[in-house]
Amino acid sequence: MTYISPNTELWASLFDLFFVMGASTAALVFGYMVYLVATRREGRRARDDKYAKTSTRRFLMVLVVICVVVGTTLYISLGVATDPYYIPPKNGPHLMIRVYAFRWGWNFTYPGGVSIINTLRVPVNTTIVLNITSVDVFHSLGIPMLDVKADAVPGFWNTLWFVVTVPGNYTDAIRCYELCGPGHAYMTANLDVMTSQSFSAWYAVATGGQ
Repeated sequence: MTYISPNTELWASLFDLFFVMGASTAALVFGYMVYLVATRREGRRARDDKYAKTSTRRFLMVLVVICVVVGTTLYISLGVATDPYYIPPKNGPHLMIRVYAFRWGWNFTYPGGVSIINTLRVPVNTTIVLNITSVDVFHSLGIPMLDVKADAVPGFWNTLWFVVTVPGNYTDAIRCYELCGPGHAYMTANLDVMTSQSFSAWYAVATGGQ
C-alpha cells in the first residue's frame, strides 16, 4: 500500500537529489581517472613543463566542478531538510496534540482534555502537530510510513508534524525507537486516520459536546 504524505514526498525528493548528484560526481571522478590511466601511462608521459601545466589545469577544472556539485547538493539538501520538515505549513486546518510517552505506551491528549492510550485519531488532510515529552525515561516516537520521528525526553518538549491524505486504521504504525526497558518491543500505537466528519463526530462525543 502506498501512503501519501508531504513528509514522505519531501524525503523521497531529497533521496533522489542525493542519488543524482552522487552518481554524477562518481561518474566524473572515475571517468577522469580512467582517462588519465588510458592517456598518461608511464611509457607515454610527457617530460616537459607543458604536460605538467596541462595536467594541473585539468585537475583544477575537475576539482572546481566537484566543489560546485557538492556545494549545490549541500545547499539544496539543507534547505529541504530544515524548514519544510520541522516547520508545519501555515495553510489549511491544523490540530495540535500533546504526546506523553511512558513505560510502555503512549498517551495522546487533545485540546479539551480528551486523552487516548495507544491510539492516535486524526482527521485526514489536516496538519497534525505533535508536541512530545516523556514522563519517565527516554523514548522516541516514530511513524515509519510517514518518515517522521522525534525523541521523547523527560522535562523537554519536541515537535513533529505530518499530514495523511489516505483514511484508514494503520495498526502499530507508531513505535518507540529508543531502547527504554523490557517492554520496549511492545511500545506501539495505532494510527486511525478518519474523515473530517467522522473525526468531528467522535471528538464531539469525547468532549461531551463542549
